[in-house]
Order: sequence, then structure tokens, then C-alpha cells
Amino acid sequence: MDKRMEDRAITPRYTVTRAAELVGRPPNTIRRWSLGHRRTYKGQIKVDDPLIDVDGPSALPLSFLNLLELQLLNHYRNEAALQAIRRALDFVAKELQIGRPLISIEFKVRGGELFTKFAETEEGAILVNASGGGQMTLEKLVGGVKVTEDIDYDEDIVRRWWFKSRAIPLYVDTQVAGGRPITAETGVRLDAIASRHDEGYSNGEISEDTGATATEVVAAILAA
Repeated sequence: MDKRMEDRAITPRYTVTRAAELVGRPPNTIRRWSLGHRRTYKGQIKVDDPLIDVDGPSALPLSFLNLLELQLLNHYRNEAALQAIRRALDFVAKELQIGRPLISIEFKVRGGELFTKFAETEEGAILVNASGGGQMTLEKLVGGVKVTEDIDYDEDIVRRWWFKSRAIPLYVDTQVAGGRPITAETGVRLDAIASRHDEGYSNGEISEDTGATATEVVAAILAA
């Protein structure tokens, strides 16, 4: 395992605002998930702990691995309540002793609760209800799209994230452009395209000026 590659993946690079743009959630939501939240409930102060462990200080808290954790959290949040997700992450971290559970294992959502595969038998997969504290059930798993299909690995280390999908020619790579989003074919930074678009350049002018393909220019503008 290349130590430099591993270090790049956990180096803090992203603000909450930038992460929100990439993940597609409001900054306040990303801040609560990443840094926790103080709120008043029935006249008392309550503290919601963060759902991930950030790799940097509050001014620049998020690493590339944190981005992936937030993206996976975003995926599960579409199908399960936040408390069910929190219970599942706590169970996996404490009872199964797994660090970074969001990117270490894959959960299946059933009835608003998160399950993870414990073992495979001839009858089907034995699933652990992580949201329910570890209750086991036997279930035939139906194949489908994996949450991690938009992630590339290099020597078993996460390296690249196609943050829209593989069908959109944009990604974040820990080894290129300081981890900033770039176009997939030509490697042009998205902020370079976005700034020219804001200045009134046509798509053709942006393509000629930056070297990005016409498809990449359109994708970058829509992602901005």
C-alpha cells in the first residue's frame, strides 16, 4: 500500500460548502452530518453528534474519504430516517469494530432500516439488522446497482469519485488538481469552466480556451 496515496485520501481539502455542492445537499445538512448540531428541544439544549469523523479542523474539515462517506450517507438518507442510519453506524463501529463503516461495508435498506450481510448460505444471505441492534434474518438478496459503482480504486485505496455518475464526464481524483473536480477526458478544472461561463463566454469559446470537449463543458456548467 502506497503511504502517499493513503495520505492523499485523508488530507483535509474541502469546506462544508464545497462538499455540499458535490454531494448535492444543502450546506447546513452537510454541516450537521459532519460537525454535529446544537438545537433546542422542549426548552433544553440538545446536541446531535456528527455521523462521520472528519479528518481536519472546522475551517477545512473534509477529506476525500469524508466526501465519499457523505455521498453514501446521502444515498442511504433517501431511503431511511437519520436515526436509523445513526443506530446502524453506531452498531457497526462499536459491536463489529469497523472503522469508517460507510465506506467499509455496504448496507441494504429494508423497511427504513439498514442491514448488512453477515454470511452467505445455500438458502440465501444472513443479514444483520444494524439499525435494530444486530437481529439476524435470512433473505434472498436481489442484485442491483451498488452504491460504490461510481468509485475507482488504486491498490485497494479509494482514488477517484465520479460524483454525478460514470455517465457524466466529471470526477474528483486525489492525485490530480489538488482533489478539485475536473473533466474526465481532458482534466480541466470545473471552476475554470464555470468562471468563464459566468463571464459570458460561449460554450464554444470555453472549449477552445480550456481544451475541454463540448460535452465536458456542458456537463461542467450543469454541475456548477
